[in-house]
Amino acid sequence: MMGMLARGAENIYWLGRYLERAEGVARMLQILEQISLEIRGLDPELSNRIWDDLLHIYPGSGMGAPEGNDPDQTADAFIREFLLSSSNTLSVAYSIRSARENARVIREYLTREAFVLLNECHIRLDAFTQASEINRMQMRDALSFTRQEVFGIWGAIQQTFSRDEGLRFLDMGTVIERAYRTLLLLRVKLPFILNTPAQSDLPIYYARIRAMLKAVASLENYRRSHGADLDPMQVSRFLLFDQRAPHAVQVCLRMLKRQIDELEYGSPMTHPSKLLGKLAARMEFEEQEILASSSLETTCSEIAEQVIEIHEAISRLYFTV
Repeated sequence: MMGMLARGAENIYWLGRYLERAEGVARMLQILEQISLEIRGLDPELSNRIWDDLLHIYPGSGMGAPEGNDPDQTADAFIREFLLSSSNTLSVAYSIRSARENARVIREYLTREAFVLLNECHIRLDAFTQASEINRMQMRDALSFTRQEVFGIWGAIQQTFSRDEGLRFLDMGTVIERAYRTLLLLRVKLPFILNTPAQSDLPIYYARIRAMLKAVASLENYRRSHGADLDPMQVSRFLLFDQRAPHAVQVCLRMLKRQIDELEYGSPMTHPSKLLGKLAARMEFEEQEILASSSLETTCSEIAEQVIEIHEAISRLYFTV
């Protein structure tokens, strides 16, 4: 079934998760700052409160909501914590450092091009974390260059990696992280977007839906499919099921299933494969029932828990010696 050592498989799996998480958090910080600035003149309180979404989409950071009502201070606190903190296990800096540490352990599986780019990204970001003072403009620059460098790392991986078990485990980690965060985003945002506001609040309403799509790099993809119509159920369906959306949950599950099927080819069906098969079948054949659910955000929470269960089953099967 597999010739890679369990330790190496786990490191490369988490390399994929950490790279995906670093880029996702950096993107989320950029989008939240944009939407906060966009709606500040219309609803200053919401402009400040909207940052709390980050604590629910990335739970477990250990950060509490900052005191006070100054949007600039709130934005600064959240960006600093989720970009540079060395103790926050969900910060961009922590994820890049962890990705590099995993890469060092499995150096023999990586190409020189991919490792050098990752190492340079870590060194550059670490210089920011060590700086005695860093302002908002510098943090914006750090977010931008980190996202660009992660894309460069992914490009090097896709162009130079051997098409073997290592790449499969890397892709598995990536799509599990991606599916899980999309589900948490939906869980947080659905109560808002499924309740159409009064006419006077429509500019904020549609700005927040656009920000939601941007947060998972899907606004342009959505517009190619549906134009400017930001119907909330259509947006929900797009992020759950649409095959043209790289961050759609069903797309991620199909990619995960393909990688596991290739690893298990010719072997009896394993527990992760069974769990994934059940969830994939539900997403495939119960689309209308899921969308018609009386509490779609609860359904997203249930699916997110199933994704965690699949991750844990993968860990027990492949990574436990």
